[in-house]
Amino acid sequence: MKFMTKMFAGQSLISWILQLILIYLAWQVADHHIENNLWTIAGAGVILLLTYMSLSHDSKQRNK
Repeated sequence: MKFMTKMFAGQSLISWILQLILIYLAWQVADHHIENNLWTIAGAGVILLLTYMSLSHDSKQRNK
């Protein structure tokens, strides 16, 4: 798990992965492969909150 907290360009790899998942989800909705409904929006919200928490944790790690 130490690998996932490795910093790359100022962010941990887990932050990068979460951002890529969010981009992929948005792309799938834009291409109409995934429906734009409440479940999709809630899933994107959860991914967004996890990304925010990860970036916040990265900031705390940098300040130490």
